[in-house]
Amino acid sequence: DADTRGESVAARMDALAGIEGWWSSESVRRRGRDIFFAGQRSWIERGAPIAEPYLTPQLAARQRLRIDGLVRQDRIHMLENPLIEDLDFVEAKEAPVSRVVARLEISMVETISDSRTGEVVAGAPRLKIMRVEYWSLERHDGAWRLADVEMQDEGGRHLAAPLVSERYVDLSPEMILRERYARDEITLDEFEAEMGRLLGSDPAY
Repeated sequence: DADTRGESVAARMDALAGIEGWWSSESVRRRGRDIFFAGQRSWIERGAPIAEPYLTPQLAARQRLRIDGLVRQDRIHMLENPLIEDLDFVEAKEAPVSRVVARLEISMVETISDSRTGEVVAGAPRLKIMRVEYWSLERHDGAWRLADVEMQDEGGRHLAAPLVSERYVDLSPEMILRERYARDEITLDEFEAEMGRLLGSDPAY
């Protein structure tokens, strides 16, 4: 079940966020929505640079080719009322590249029209369609960026993938705290105070 798996992956991402804050499921969810709307605007305005800050370099290059093709063919890819109906995480990996896969249920009215005449050449105006996409997000230059998009049939395999990097599957709050101290992210005083709180006792001096 995608919802149950989504809750489990999100919980494990939030455990990772205790070490690296950018793993927070809520922040990744917000980033996914930003990517979605930037991508839709990029298609509608036929402007590849609009979405490039949200894409990996490889996907940005592919997007430029697609949009250049629309311009050469005098086509406008219209997406009206695009909306993410649901977003669940189905996979998270810490290595070798920090990567999250999200399952999105999307609705919109989608048409392709002739930029010279305005005539609709594909799609049905006013007909809302629903589809499922699997988005792979990767950390690049300090931000989550969209690396790949798969449709439901090809992306369904992600539902059977391991939930998260095995290194962090069973980390307790105490182990996360020790990891942060080992990385010099917190001082010894902060470590002892927080450990005391977790264990229900004050640090001894």
